[in-house]
Amino acid sequence: MLSFDLESNLLEPVANYQRRKTFRRQYDELPFYEYRIDLFGFSQKLGSTVAVELKLSKWKRAFEQASIYQLCADFVYIALPSINIAKVDISLLQENGIGLISVFETGRCRQIIEPLPSPVVRPHYRDHYIDLLMGTE
Repeated sequence: MLSFDLESNLLEPVANYQRRKTFRRQYDELPFYEYRIDLFGFSQKLGSTVAVELKLSKWKRAFEQASIYQLCADFVYIALPSINIAKVDISLLQENGIGLISVFETGRCRQIIEPLPSPVVRPHYRDHYIDLLMGTE
């Protein structure tokens, strides 16, 4: 059973979940201006990138950060412990194309909202991070 006393406890279950979705190239705490993307991944199979903001409870702050990460990732998620999912404004995330992942104490993850492709992704940010993950930079 996982303990949700630290945000970092969410990282391994979410990273495993994203790997199963073919986002096998991953980087945690990836710098993006004054932020750090908790988990950034690239799927060679899909040719897509994903950014995930992990939070224990402050979903509104996670939403703000996730909105910014849409500049550098094709798909963006917020991941929270399952006990805090009910507090999230689902319609706000859906309207903005941000996905939501519920993390259970067992380490299992479940997608609550599927993200939409980012309408504002900037190729120079995205491609830079893909190069970094592929080891070509």
